[in-house]
Amino acid sequence: MNKRFAMFLAVALFGLMVRSAWAHEGHIHTIMGTVMERDAHSLQVKTPSGEVLSIAITDKTTVVRGKQKAAIADVQKGARVVVGIGNGEDPLIAGEIHLGAAAPAAARK
Repeated sequence: MNKRFAMFLAVALFGLMVRSAWAHEGHIHTIMGTVMERDAHSLQVKTPSGEVLSIAITDKTTVVRGKQKAAIADVQKGARVVVGIGNGEDPLIAGEIHLGAAAPAAARK
């Protein structure tokens, strides 16, 4: 009986450790992809796996291209982005949007 209890306790502790490893705080989750749409309040990003995520834009959202600050207007359809979304919980809120080095093809025409 003690052996069963010890095994149960070990499995339960392992489960708690795994859960805390997945849900730990202290780093920014990111989403990488291509801008499908943008309006004044949100951004739709298509990830490499094909999933389209809606990410809120706030007055605290910053935009960066390389090491230079950019305007939210620079985030256009077709742009490659990496978006910092804080802890990754819904609703997704953009803290910082990193634009790809080159302007999207649609903007160059």
